[in-house]
Amino acid sequence: MNYIKFVSLNKISLKKFLKEKSISIRAYKELIKDGILVNEDLVYKNINIKKNDIVKIKIAEEDYDYKPVKGPLDIVYEDDNLLVINKDYGITVNSNNQTSLANHIAYYFKKSEIKAKIRLINRLDMNTSGLIMIAKNKYSQAYYQKQIEEKLLIKKYLAYVEGDYNIDKLYKINLAYNKDKKFYFNDEDGKLAITYFKTLDVRKGYSIIECDIKTGKTHQIRASLCELGQPIIGDMLYGSKYELERFLLHSYYLYFKEFISGESIILERYPNFKPFLEKLWKYFSWKKFENIL
Repeated sequence: MNYIKFVSLNKISLKKFLKEKSISIRAYKELIKDGILVNEDLVYKNINIKKNDIVKIKIAEEDYDYKPVKGPLDIVYEDDNLLVINKDYGITVNSNNQTSLANHIAYYFKKSEIKAKIRLINRLDMNTSGLIMIAKNKYSQAYYQKQIEEKLLIKKYLAYVEGDYNIDKLYKINLAYNKDKKFYFNDEDGKLAITYFKTLDVRKGYSIIECDIKTGKTHQIRASLCELGQPIIGDMLYGSKYELERFLLHSYYLYFKEFISGESIILERYPNFKPFLEKLWKYFSWKKFENIL
């Protein structure tokens, strides 16, 4: 039997202590019914625990909800409750009709004897690369989802746009979905999407924009930059005139509080867009990108 182990930092009731760890009332009732270990003693009711008391809750073994398929995984961070992957472009996160990142994670879980479902904390488009979080159990999933809801978990992206573009602003847009064209557009009846855009670098031919998302709406960065008149290079769905294998958007930064200790974790992984920028040379009559990659 696997357990999650917590250490109490002060005197507090068991119920309140677990609530602070994002254990729901429903989950608490299920756990207490079967017994929660406090200093290795099973307890079946709410008690007061002291500083440095050790609390353990059971983690049930689960069947895999995706077929394990061997594939590359760039693991950036891992602990007993969380896995963070640097996802490549060109692969879906959890598509049911083709091999996806979830299949590769299931294979890794099986190989590592982690008997758990694939619980995605965040998602990325097929051709968006970068950091993606996977919870190893339902309790850590609830914890990190609560961090997102309380805006404590920070996700930042890098977007490469054409031309010299300077921006440093909080941008709000109401996004609605066009089912026929399969893209999102600005509409007063749409859902509010908020992103902080800041130019990090302006080079000959393109600009690097940091995108700090404040809401988690589908395509919000892509649609917002399109509305601003600065579509992401290679994103033809949202107005780019340059056809590449992918669009140049990457989730490069994560900040979160670790589930057990509450320690602040910062993860960064930068993209390699050079091969794609080199392909843009053919669109120009002069070597616009020479010596700037």
